[in-house]
Amino acid sequence: PALLAACAQGTRPVGDLATLSCDAQLAYIDALVAQNGVRNASASPVAGFAYLRANRNSVLLARQLDEDGDGQVDQPDRWRDFIAQTRGLDRDARQSEMANLPVASGISFDQIEACASTMAASLMPDQYPVLSAAVFVPDDYLDFQRIAGLYPITAFAAYFGYEGWKQENFASFEQRSADIAALGKWYDYLVPDQTDDGFNDITLDAFGLLQPTGAELEKLARAYAPIFRVRTGSESDKVGQPSLPTRDALAVVDTDHPNIYYRLSHTYFAGKWRPQIVYEIWFPERPATSRFDILAGHFDALVWRVTLDDDGAPLTGDTIHGCGCYHMFFPSNRLQRINAPEDNDIRETAEMPAGYVDQSILRRPVLWIDETSHYLLKLTDARGDKTAGEFSAQDASLRPARDLSQLPLQNGQGTASLFDEDGFVPGTERLEWILLWPMGVEKPGAMRQWGHHATAFVGRRHFDEPDLMDRYFTPR
Repeated sequence: PALLAACAQGTRPVGDLATLSCDAQLAYIDALVAQNGVRNASASPVAGFAYLRANRNSVLLARQLDEDGDGQVDQPDRWRDFIAQTRGLDRDARQSEMANLPVASGISFDQIEACASTMAASLMPDQYPVLSAAVFVPDDYLDFQRIAGLYPITAFAAYFGYEGWKQENFASFEQRSADIAALGKWYDYLVPDQTDDGFNDITLDAFGLLQPTGAELEKLARAYAPIFRVRTGSESDKVGQPSLPTRDALAVVDTDHPNIYYRLSHTYFAGKWRPQIVYEIWFPERPATSRFDILAGHFDALVWRVTLDDDGAPLTGDTIHGCGCYHMFFPSNRLQRINAPEDNDIRETAEMPAGYVDQSILRRPVLWIDETSHYLLKLTDARGDKTAGEFSAQDASLRPARDLSQLPLQNGQGTASLFDEDGFVPGTERLEWILLWPMGVEKPGAMRQWGHHATAFVGRRHFDEPDLMDRYFTPR
């Protein structure tokens, strides 16, 4: 108690912090992080286990530890790998939190990490009932807003609005590339030095989750990286690098240094965990097209994800904007769309604007992105791209997406996260909240951190749900 009281008062507790118990050290750091508002919201704390955090995959993995339902861990090696997964989420989040502290903590990350790893190593499979009950990730919908906003009635307005958007925007996927190319000036952002993926050399854990080294993951990301082809009418349409002038300033996008950010995820489909490579690009803004453009605002982003089969061939691609909006699916011919519950009512379902897409396209796609709105217009195959020489091309740096949680401040005063404690990019709110707040999505239109992309205004769906593909597809 005295330790936490000292932290709450903004003072360092008396004595050598390194001599405190591991529980006390973790409690001290967590309190300091909370006091200074630098919590990393990428994963949820596991109550009672301060050295673990969970994402939506963790919740399913916890259930898979006890597949026969007897309340006990079925396979000891899975227990080991589950602890490693949740420990890794805490490690990554805590590292950025401690680095972003604006005050000296008096204890190093290595010391805290040693404590956390020691405590995690002491966990035994007989603690499964308590741990599994604590592994929980809240969804990103606010039910009280839906109740207050009369959601069963107001959802129809959102449904008709989305249907109108589809009618206006899906037709481009049927247009010829040459016709789209004639619409304006285009820039290609691409990753240089494309490599073979090295997919078959990467270790799997006991669940079947890919466990690449940093170098192996970068190699994999290079192999499947799309070309982002952007119709460019203004500075707002240039891809760049998010940066922070000072700790409390709004972030900006430096378009002189285009970056493509990547991460590894997994989805559980047809009885197996499948790896996913996720890419994102950032724009300075979505500019207003009129005085009352409720979709316009500071910053914009587009996310592309490719899901891989056992042999490294793409199963599907899907995409959202940085707000979680405009979720579209591009399945390969290895998949078959099945009837989903949402297909029979007004809830948003899996939209396939290009139908089934050839695997060669998904392996190395060209993503045609419109100016201003940054909507995806079309997918084509980079290896058979007959229009490539007509456009300006710029190499982009391939960077781990975790960099966004620890950006160097331009004034040289340390680092800070692009995202706030709730997983939003400050200053990116849109006026569309005035119309969409009854849908229960907090700050609709605002840019979000990974793990916080609610992708349906009508219905309930998250981009990182591990069973998302099972909901809509089956293998052929």
